[in-house]
Amino acid sequence: MKILILGASGLVGKALIKELSPDHDVYGTFNQTELELTANHQIQWEINDSEKILNWIDRICPDIIVSCLRGDFTVQFEAHARIVEKVKSTSTRFLFCSTTNVFDGDVTRHHAETDPPIAESDYGQFKIKCEELIKNELGMRGVILRLPMVWGKQSPRLKEIKNKIENGQEIEAYDNIYLNHAIDTGIASQVRQIIANDLKGIFHLATTDIDSQYAFVWKLVKGLSPEGKVKSLTLENYDNYNFGLLINRTDLESGFYYDNETLLDQLVK
Repeated sequence: MKILILGASGLVGKALIKELSPDHDVYGTFNQTELELTANHQIQWEINDSEKILNWIDRICPDIIVSCLRGDFTVQFEAHARIVEKVKSTSTRFLFCSTTNVFDGDVTRHHAETDPPIAESDYGQFKIKCEELIKNELGMRGVILRLPMVWGKQSPRLKEIKNKIENGQEIEAYDNIYLNHAIDTGIASQVRQIIANDLKGIFHLATTDIDSQYAFVWKLVKGLSPEGKVKSLTLENYDNYNFGLLINRTDLESGFYYDNETLLDQLVK
């Protein structure tokens, strides 16, 4: 199966390459950092050069496209629109990495896959616009992957915490923000299963348990070093800021999802 990963040099993109390459013919785009792929399987791409990626799609004829793109929202949307139009008449499946922020317009509760998105932030509104484009144009061939805060052994946020611990600095976290998390390798494994089983629809690729940011960060810091210091903050004007992704799908194999403890074990070992 030919798989094209857009934005493959990022945290999730790198994990996807590692997970999918043993069994599939994987191609990827990058902006500055080259990929762990052969030269003829990677393309340096400026996202505003739509013709270049469209020519590559013609050349590759991918069975799957996974978008992990970042950058200017307007340019990103235009690129996605051109790519979706290109594959609309083919059998290509399009997996789009979205975000918890599609629900940041209502933090009175957590949200499930079937809840209509409502966003206040520009980022959330942009992701909703992309979701609608993909679902409307590609139907069941468009798959939405909503991601919460993503961690990884090489993630910048983990490196920042480790540096603060090393320098004796406090790590701050909010005690009234409730959310779940994801790890790059976990996302990659889930995407592999979605592709292999031709799964469709919207997926909340987050840990199964929702906890306060402070509780999660405290466990992470103490797992890294008993000497680590965590300072509890409270987000003003909110009793509880609910930013979790609920998981209501019942059609997935056991082991598809994982919990915070599993994620933390991977980060601290």
